[in-house]
Amino acid sequence: MTALILSVFLTSFTPVEKIVAVVGNSPILHSDVEDAMIQAGLDPTGDFLIDSETPEYHDALKNLVEDRLIVNAGVDAGFYPTEESIQNLVADELANYPMDTDVDIEYLSKVLADNQAAQTFIGRKVQASWRELPQSSEAYLSSNAELVEDIIMPRHIGWIYLPVIPSGPDFDSAMVEMTRLRNRIISGESFEELAREYSDDGSARNGGYLGTFGPGEMTYAFEDAAYSLEVGEISQPVATAYGIHIIKLNARNDDGTVEASHILRIVPVDEDDIDRTVAYADTILNSIRSSRLSFEDAAREYSRDRSSSINGGDMGMVPMKLWLPQIAETVEGLETGECSEPVVLTDAGGVVLIKLYEDSGEIEWDSYSDTELAGLVQQVIYLDTYNSVVDSLSNEIPVTYFVENMI
Repeated sequence: MTALILSVFLTSFTPVEKIVAVVGNSPILHSDVEDAMIQAGLDPTGDFLIDSETPEYHDALKNLVEDRLIVNAGVDAGFYPTEESIQNLVADELANYPMDTDVDIEYLSKVLADNQAAQTFIGRKVQASWRELPQSSEAYLSSNAELVEDIIMPRHIGWIYLPVIPSGPDFDSAMVEMTRLRNRIISGESFEELAREYSDDGSARNGGYLGTFGPGEMTYAFEDAAYSLEVGEISQPVATAYGIHIIKLNARNDDGTVEASHILRIVPVDEDDIDRTVAYADTILNSIRSSRLSFEDAAREYSRDRSSSINGGDMGMVPMKLWLPQIAETVEGLETGECSEPVVLTDAGGVVLIKLYEDSGEIEWDSYSDTELAGLVQQVIYLDTYNSVVDSLSNEIPVTYFVENMI
């Protein structure tokens, strides 16, 4: 089920008259689909006739319809939270993600309550499926190989991650500006006030506050810089695929997560930046294929993914279709032990080299821990149950589309 992202709460909800689908008696608006596309990292044109014909628009609308089906089923099953529970959900959300006073509390309450009803409904279904599992995790994965492959496509891979960094005159001028801002902060000016005035992203209204995140949740260059800071420390300007950041580490938590704020000056990458990074990846690949470097040594030396580079780029068992579907096809075409050509990851802001250690036909499940195996089984059962429930609800709850070429 598509996650409900905090950014939908940051501005008051404004109804848009264009209805693109109705689930039961519940309409889905064009603006809802636009928000979902933006949250997925896409950039709608703002032209309904153009956007509504794209596969990305159809995918976003399909996900919203599925979400609404689950919400309706959760409400009908009696899982809608009480008023007191809704107030607690809102209080927790505001505590975890400080926001300014223009938040539409009524809309936020509805979104959180709907999400709670949906999560409870699908959670009960998954628990029932899990209780019916008569075999061990290892036996389940082995005996349901086709389902496992279709849903998650597990592969044991390694990678070398190289971020695409912007360049050119705009980058140089932004670096100068961000260096000056950092000097002002070091001299005593408020990080939060300067973030509100100068930062280019939505966190500016919160003084640059990004909340809590753990390994793998931020772009890798940003994460590497954030984790290298002491609490209260201000980073030097950090270049990522998004531009240049100044990072402030607010806290380190016992569970390995951190809390941070940033000031961002956006500098978009262009084709030259991508081409330069691909060429760099090609030189590394040539060193690997000529045996001047092993893949593992190259990962330790060049990869900017701090969580895997220390292990020679080894990512362990990865559910490809859930993790980075963009490279699933590339990995599917690799032979065991083979390293891929450079792959451009637009969503992850980088270029990667992938090594396949084991494909689905060679996986020896008994070599993995009980925790790893249980996690994979949970993902398969969740998605299989979710798909079955959505199919069933689609036959029970009427869905009407007002967009062409939607089934």
